[in-house]
Amino acid sequence: MKILLTSTSFIDTPGKHQDRLYNAGLEIDTLRGPVKEAVLLPIISKYDGIVCGDDEITRQVIKKGVEGKLKVISKYGIGLDKIDLEAAKELNIPVANCPGVNQVAVAEHIIAMLFSYYKNIHLEYNITKKGGWQRLIGHEVSGKRIGIVGLGRIGKELAKRMQALGLDVLVYDPYLDEEYVKKNRIRSVDSIEELVLDVDILALTLPLTDQTKGIVNSALLSKANRNVVLVNTSRALIVDQNSLIDSLRNGKIKAFLTDVLEEEPMIENHPLLQFNNVMITPHIGSRTYESVQRQGMMAAENLFKELKID
Repeated sequence: MKILLTSTSFIDTPGKHQDRLYNAGLEIDTLRGPVKEAVLLPIISKYDGIVCGDDEITRQVIKKGVEGKLKVISKYGIGLDKIDLEAAKELNIPVANCPGVNQVAVAEHIIAMLFSYYKNIHLEYNITKKGGWQRLIGHEVSGKRIGIVGLGRIGKELAKRMQALGLDVLVYDPYLDEEYVKKNRIRSVDSIEELVLDVDILALTLPLTDQTKGIVNSALLSKANRNVVLVNTSRALIVDQNSLIDSLRNGKIKAFLTDVLEEEPMIENHPLLQFNNVMITPHIGSRTYESVQRQGMMAAENLFKELKID
C-alpha cells in the first residue's frame, strides 16, 4: 500500500511516530505541506491513504482520490477546517484527527508569547544580538485579567496555568463545561462581547467554524479595552484581518500575538509586518518533540486502523 505524508512536523521530528509509520511495510511518499489543491489533484488517486497537515483537501481532491485507491484521510493535528468533511462523508472516506494530544504544548506557547511580549524579550534579544544594551521597561503578567474564548482542552490548560501565575481568568464558551468552571473557580460570561469589556489579554482557543469565522471584528474590538493584547493560536480566519489592521493602525488594541496566518507560509511583505506591536510565530504552537510524537503516533494508528494494518 502507498501512503502520502505531508505533515512537516511529522517529517521533521525524529521519534517513535516515524518508526511506527516507516516500519509498517508501506511505501511512503512525502510532500512538504501545506499542499495546494492543484498539486494534490494529479497524484492523490495513487495513494491508499494520506497523513496530512493543513493541506487543501477539497471536494475535488477527495473525488479524485476515490476514483483511484484512496481509503482514508488521517489528519496530523486537530483542526479539520481544510478538509471538505461533507464531501468525505458523501464519498465514504473516513477522516480521523488527533484530539487531546497538543493542549499542553499550545497552552505553553501562549504563555511564552505573552511573557516575551510583556517582558520585551523578543526586542531585547535582537538589541543585544547586535551589541546594544538598551534596557526597556516591561510589565508584570501577574495581576492582569485574561479572557479566554473557547474552554476546550487548550482553553482549560491555559486557564489553570494562568490562575497559577496570578492572573484573573474569565472565559466564554457557548458550550461551557459548567462542572469544570465550578470545580476550578473560573468566572464565565454569557457572550464574547461581555468578555472583551475589561480584559488585558484576549486569548483565542476555539476551532474555526462557520459560526466563529470573523468573530473578532471591528464591532467587537471597538468594545475592547484599548490596552488589550490579542493572542491567536487557533486559526487566522477567526480574526477579520481588515478589522485587525485597522485596530492596530488606530491604536484600538495594544498588540497582536499570533501563531497562525491566513496564508502559510507567510506571504512576502505581509501587511502585519508593518507593526512593531505584532509578534508572529510560524505555526509552531504544538511543535514540541513530546507533542509531535503523541500526534504522530495517533495519526499513524488512525491510518492503520482504517487500512486494517496491525
